[in-house]
Amino acid sequence: MNMIHLNLPGHPEATLEGYILDCEIALGQEKQRPAVLVCPGGGYLYCSPREGEPVALSYAARGFHAFILRYSTGKNAAGFSPLEEVSWAIGCIREHAGEWNIHPEKIAVCGFSAGGHLALAAGLLAEQKPNAMILGYPATCCPNIPGADFMLKLLEGREAVTDEDAKKYDLPSQVTETAPPMFLVATGEDALTRFCAIPLMNAYSDLGLKFEFHLFQHGPHGYSLGNEVSADGSTQVLNSAFAQWQELSVQWLHKIFGELTFTDKSTSKMAMYLKELGYQEVSGNQGDFA
Repeated sequence: MNMIHLNLPGHPEATLEGYILDCEIALGQEKQRPAVLVCPGGGYLYCSPREGEPVALSYAARGFHAFILRYSTGKNAAGFSPLEEVSWAIGCIREHAGEWNIHPEKIAVCGFSAGGHLALAAGLLAEQKPNAMILGYPATCCPNIPGADFMLKLLEGREAVTDEDAKKYDLPSQVTETAPPMFLVATGEDALTRFCAIPLMNAYSDLGLKFEFHLFQHGPHGYSLGNEVSADGSTQVLNSAFAQWQELSVQWLHKIFGELTFTDKSTSKMAMYLKELGYQEVSGNQGDFA
């Protein structure tokens, strides 16, 4: 695995970190792999560590090149600068696709809460759009989220915001026929964003767009992976039922980007190395070599 760290000029907070996998091993029959770009949540106040590296590494463990965008937050989010930053990140991944063995048309963005709002904005509004979106309890209808006025004020860079300002960030109303496929996960007990999922699902359904929606019964806002890896020592964000969402998202990505194919052949390189050492005859079935 190779790790990268890039900064966006003029955006001191914006960084792109990547985990580039060793592509000597094919994913199915492909050397080029899909990529997942993770946008942590945090109300545009900060980027949650629980929704960054643990999520990216979990996708890397399933064979995806994985990236984390730590976008501008707080006062640096004014003018919706995170949207420019996520577009830059997607464009950067595409620009280096050949070097990093990434399929340039198989880039998914994965976001949580405010990061889910940003991920959806990338799919709908960015210059460089993802090919698929994975949205975890996304804050996609900002104006209606309890106590979310601060998010609008940060993104607008003003203390006073109008209804017209709020409409710009109400993303379900801006879904069009060109929106990328969406995987959406939420919980029925999430008091912050549970009501954002339904209008977004309806917008996709009304237009006949590809989507998959999982609504789990229990759980507060902010589960991340729902397991010990992202729990940060708290039992409040452990839920074995909700933790199934990522495996479901991986299966969905394979359907969206193409099912993995395999052939019945040995992947052993033992015979090649034995031949290099001068052993021309090797007894036994070469397929038995690991």
